[in-house]
Amino acid sequence: MARIIPGSKHAGRDGEQNRPDQAMQSARATTGFRPAVKAWYRLDNAAKIYPVIMRSRHVSVFRMSAVMVSEVVPDQLQRALEMTLPRFPTFAVRLRHGLFWYYLESNPERPLIEEDVRNPLRSWSRKEEKTFLFRVRYGHHRIAVEFFHALTDGFGGLVFLKTLVATYLSLQGVQVPAGRGILDVNQPPDPSEMEDAYKRVSNFKIIRRPKETRAFHLQGTIRPGHELHIIKGTVPADKITAVAAGLRVSVTELLVAVYLYQLYRIQQQGGYRTSDPIRVSVPINVRRFYPSNTVRNFALYANPGIEPAFGVYTFDEILKLVHHFMRYTINEKYLNAMMCANVAPEKSLLMRLSPLPLKTAAMRLVYNFVGESRFTSTLSNLGKTDMPESMAKHVDHLEFMLGPSHLNQINCAVISTENKVVIQFSATMEETDPQRAFFKHLVQLGLPVQISSNQDYSSAEV
Repeated sequence: MARIIPGSKHAGRDGEQNRPDQAMQSARATTGFRPAVKAWYRLDNAAKIYPVIMRSRHVSVFRMSAVMVSEVVPDQLQRALEMTLPRFPTFAVRLRHGLFWYYLESNPERPLIEEDVRNPLRSWSRKEEKTFLFRVRYGHHRIAVEFFHALTDGFGGLVFLKTLVATYLSLQGVQVPAGRGILDVNQPPDPSEMEDAYKRVSNFKIIRRPKETRAFHLQGTIRPGHELHIIKGTVPADKITAVAAGLRVSVTELLVAVYLYQLYRIQQQGGYRTSDPIRVSVPINVRRFYPSNTVRNFALYANPGIEPAFGVYTFDEILKLVHHFMRYTINEKYLNAMMCANVAPEKSLLMRLSPLPLKTAAMRLVYNFVGESRFTSTLSNLGKTDMPESMAKHVDHLEFMLGPSHLNQINCAVISTENKVVIQFSATMEETDPQRAFFKHLVQLGLPVQISSNQDYSSAEV
């Protein structure tokens, strides 16, 4: 991928935890930085699983980037981070574990930016949990933030990035008004931004989790260490919208159907587990149905898929299946039933009184049956992101990336800015057949695709 600065995968902070008094003195020495007020927060419902499944090959990390028109000034970005973080108290935290649950505790340390690396999305180590659960990185023209998923979801991460970039631009004399997902760093935090919205909106009228069997998973050569293969495709937004409209589906449904079809073709050519279901997990922003200002996690997942054991599928069939599945499942009532299934265990007296090691073992066991084993890959589309005109003039485009997981070595993330739809695949697999087949299919639909990668070959048209 163009313009990422190569460097050590351990670039940046070493994760050492200062004593609170040392951190406070260091923070006060930095003009204008206000250390977090001492507080602690329960993990929201979705966040509880991430500390439990954290391991070297399960990267519960995602990344948001703003590619700037002008080269990034590190000193101003550092200052912008120090001005932005107090507006997000649930981000100014470190992970702790108590007798019964993990929790978040305010972190008085000064946050530090890091130089960008060729292989981002490195998982947090046990040592790094005691520092911040996000990393702000910079390249020549890139401002990037990586988030541990226990902290926030894609929506909250985007609010943080846009607020950080707006604050950075203000230090250069560019006035960016609050609104459109940009918070005013001069205002105190709003309590509604810190709520666990799952608990507030769950009505418990019905509790239902879809019954799913183990899904097909790609097999390939795992790259050594934390070496990622990142392939980025950029498509004109007006053209892909027109193609989707012509097929009477949404852009997300089109992309999911293309991905499913290409995974299906690879499965059938491989000669192994050719009857296993193929599913693509699609995160759903629940704020669309239950208004909330929270910048913590508030998402659920729909898993559209096919059953190859039933017979041969064409692309048109898969497109229709995805379209009807998404329209049937993504509605207020269905989502509430799934939400209640996730929240209900928290109300169990046995669960609440069980010590953390026992909870951890139980949650890992459950996750094996309802987690990543039930889908083949993830495609997350954050949709079109609006920015104030004064900010849009200084941001060429935004990027979004998901960390690969233990079973699902390839994931896909999509975000749109102005007339650019940016599609990024991140993978720990050496083979790139799914990514290449996906983009070739878009070209066959009449879409021009500009490809770049973090590998050594140059950008090219497909």
